[in-house]
Amino acid sequence: MHNEKGHHYDDDHPDHHELDIHEEHHEEEVEEEEYTGRFPFYHNNKAAFNHALAFVICTGLFIPAAILHKEGNLLVLSLLYAAVVWWLLLQHLPVGSVSGPISAVWNGGAHVIEMMPPLARLISCLGLVVLLAFTVACSKKRSAISWKIVWTGIFMQYILGLLIIRWTVGYEIFQFIAQQAESFLGYASQGREFIFGPNSTTFNGQVIPFAGSFAISVLPAIILFAAVIQCLYYYNIVQSVVAGMAKVVIHIIDISGVECVAACAAPFVGMSEASMLVGPFVSEMTEAELHQVLTSGFATISGSVFLGLLTFNADATALLTCCMMSVPCAIVISKIRFPEEEVPLTKGTAVSPAYKDRESNAIHAISNGAIFGIKLCIVIIAVLLAVISLLGLANGFLGWIFHFYGVEISIEKIASWILYPLAWLIGIPTQDLQASAEAMGIKFILNEFAAFAMFTGKVASLQPRTALLTTYAMASFANIGSIGTQISLFLTLAPDRADAIARLSFSACLCGSVSTLISACIAGIVS
Repeated sequence: MHNEKGHHYDDDHPDHHELDIHEEHHEEEVEEEEYTGRFPFYHNNKAAFNHALAFVICTGLFIPAAILHKEGNLLVLSLLYAAVVWWLLLQHLPVGSVSGPISAVWNGGAHVIEMMPPLARLISCLGLVVLLAFTVACSKKRSAISWKIVWTGIFMQYILGLLIIRWTVGYEIFQFIAQQAESFLGYASQGREFIFGPNSTTFNGQVIPFAGSFAISVLPAIILFAAVIQCLYYYNIVQSVVAGMAKVVIHIIDISGVECVAACAAPFVGMSEASMLVGPFVSEMTEAELHQVLTSGFATISGSVFLGLLTFNADATALLTCCMMSVPCAIVISKIRFPEEEVPLTKGTAVSPAYKDRESNAIHAISNGAIFGIKLCIVIIAVLLAVISLLGLANGFLGWIFHFYGVEISIEKIASWILYPLAWLIGIPTQDLQASAEAMGIKFILNEFAAFAMFTGKVASLQPRTALLTTYAMASFANIGSIGTQISLFLTLAPDRADAIARLSFSACLCGSVSTLISACIAGIVS
């Protein structure tokens, strides 16, 4: 046999046992060597002392605020205090422990829940708990879940929600970015007018704009954005921004460098480009890392799709904020569903995004970007044409069957029935549940373009809260068609991982959907 030090010995030989005892005793003496400087008690219990001091300070600030503003809305302050206390408690709990934090938050936060006046916020809180509990129940190995990552990610998402939705300055910053994105569409119309002629025509004295056509209004913006992004790639701007964000995230959440790069890149360049940035590492990734990279792609939308959705009059600010909030949430949900059980190659190391298509100059980069953009447009047109036509075929078949029974039924109605409970859980008002659930169903079955085209036509008759939360719930690539796209891309990057990619893709797609639903819940809580 071999002992822990690597020595070979016979179990029955007493001298070897005495040797092990002597080594263990020597190790204990080394470990128990006491600090001889000043303030030994503080030195030996530094972390506990600092955390206790932080708790006293936070509590001392919270209690007077609660007393002075007891008639006001203490929701934001109370949840922030509960989150800080929750994080402090987690630092002193063993790995895998969850009953302690949950008990502390709910016992200490009972007063918080009682003070939340709007019922809709309570429902959003319930939806957050239910979605997290459902994900935990579906975890591959619940005992391996890192609760520190989970609560840190949820806390990050909540803070982002406060900064973007409730803080006036943060909201105005994102509103400004959204306005610039909308202005960006105007530049695409200049190229469109040169190629296709005037943006409108006159018929019988009436001006008819061409912008009502999907191909004319959406696709030029996608081509322009692809060209701009490729040019930024050439000047190393995209890689620098993504690497900088990854270096910050990796020090906040305990994940690998590859996962950080993919998560930070997804809201900007989309799931395909984000995956290509970590392409050289795909063959060496653990299955948990693969699942995380896939989930990050499914949980957000790309800049080009964002511009396309603006042509349907989608809420630009809501789309931007949801993409940012879904970054930490995608990490959380993936790490619950598929916790890490191995040691990743890039654990704790910030990696540099890969970019192998180095052009000779900026014009070459812009040309490549435009070519990539037209390829993306062809894919979008082909997928939309196929899925919308198939949807019409399926609806016609269902209508023919149920017509004999005097019942009107469609795929959209079936989807709305299935997702009705989820729409209620994220906080959608009762009178708007069917419209919201139907749009969410179309988004998952078809894609985000078809869903927003249908939903934005009904926004005028819906409450503002419905429009906001439904936009959050639909702002992702999590749909059946995107699964095939991701599988094809990853098989190109790493053919040797075909089996793992095929097994993980559907799970990652569902996790991406859950991430946006949780973002909607948090938006419902803080809005």
